[in-house]
Amino acid sequence: MIKAIIIDDERNSRDIIALMLGKYCPQVDIADTASDCADGISKIKLHQPQLVFLDLEMPDGTGFDVLQGTQETPFEAVFVTAFEKKFLHAIRFSEVEIILKPIDKESLLQAVQTVTRRIEQQASKHRYRVLLDNFNHGKQTSWNLLLPLAGGQETTIHTTAIEYLESCTDKCAFYMDNGMVLYAERNFRHYADLLIPLRFYQVNNTQMVQLSHIHRVAQDSQHIQLNSGAQLEITERRKKDLLSFYNR
Repeated sequence: MIKAIIIDDERNSRDIIALMLGKYCPQVDIADTASDCADGISKIKLHQPQLVFLDLEMPDGTGFDVLQGTQETPFEAVFVTAFEKKFLHAIRFSEVEIILKPIDKESLLQAVQTVTRRIEQQASKHRYRVLLDNFNHGKQTSWNLLLPLAGGQETTIHTTAIEYLESCTDKCAFYMDNGMVLYAERNFRHYADLLIPLRFYQVNNTQMVQLSHIHRVAQDSQHIQLNSGAQLEITERRKKDLLSFYNR
């Protein structure tokens, strides 16, 4: 059995999560519930759970405050929120599980299956350090990004060190400014959507470049040259958009 705690300031939400877990996830045993951050931190320290369902916004703080206050008590977390966009990047950059209210069966099952696998494999909790580092950094244009690699391995990179990324079937290749190439176990579209707000530009259907790594955009060529010397193809329409961006 997986010992779990539910932390949510809405009683109805706590009851719904408990009911759905009892019905669809019999491997999860709810040890206790809490209605705010302070109570949640106390309950986590008392029960030492393996899994915490954690509301993002509560009257006395956020789910990040709960993580900050329980760093000596490692556990897997599933964030539950009705406001995904507010904390989207901090969460998605760290590969931490999140489900949206109102909770549906499929989202809950997927999240529980993921964290169950991590618990069984005694996976690293480093993703929560990445999450807190990004959150504590405040508003920014660069982030730490946790990449799931082949064989269950993980690595953390800084987005400013990414030269460009490229689609590789169901994986995504990251070309770094130190010459390394990392293959993430997620597809290109996942990372393209994530990185667009951070001054990355998709030059063709399969490649996206970080603007600060572009050395030259040739007017008479269908390629751009990067600081490393690499050349990427760019469509005419996208080249016009890119040149217009630089002119602005």
